[in-house]
Amino acid sequence: MNKLRLVYGKSRDAMYISQEDTIKIFSEAFSKAGLPVVKSKSTNMVDMMFAHPLTDGYESTGEIFEIYLSEEVDTRYLVREINRTLPAGFIVMSAEYVSSSEESINLRVYAAEYVVSLDYTEKFKNKTLREKEEIRAYYRKKMEMYLSQTQILVVKKSYDRMERLDIKPQIEKYVFNIDDSVNVVLSAGPRSNISPAILMDGYSEYINEVVPYEVKRKRILYS
Repeated sequence: MNKLRLVYGKSRDAMYISQEDTIKIFSEAFSKAGLPVVKSKSTNMVDMMFAHPLTDGYESTGEIFEIYLSEEVDTRYLVREINRTLPAGFIVMSAEYVSSSEESINLRVYAAEYVVSLDYTEKFKNKTLREKEEIRAYYRKKMEMYLSQTQILVVKKSYDRMERLDIKPQIEKYVFNIDDSVNVVLSAGPRSNISPAILMDGYSEYINEVVPYEVKRKRILYS
């Protein structure tokens, strides 16, 4: 069999489609495209392995999954045909053949890069340009102070209990952008996983205020 790794994106309404439904959508799209994908005998759906399932409500340009083909197909043709059958908000950006002997992609993930942007819609209402700049500067400064702490203690729910954890070691890198959004690389995968939601819950606690935000996943990092 031929092992294929695909990179795809989710945007607009697709952001709110669950992982379970995402699997069904891709399975149906491959079938409609007439591609020779290997299906699970138990579910009759395409046998797919996702690198690190995306949280509902997040946009992404770097999701990864692997499938098997019963025969080799030109990757450019495959990408074109699958995109013709996918619903709006989904797009496959690339596909490449990889060795079948490689460890499954979901076991190799160690981090993910996100762009986190604060939503100032409500705070900007009836504000002057100068006041808007002051608001942005205030929250950026608070974010810089929050991320630069030697310890970042947050409350994390674990099964039937809550615990306070230091997530600083799981923040591998962060860089502020010109629009005051922040690119942050967080630990992800089977060994350690910190979500942007946990990071931002800690920020809200730090400033004693809940500020709306948006998240976009740029890429998944794997060994």
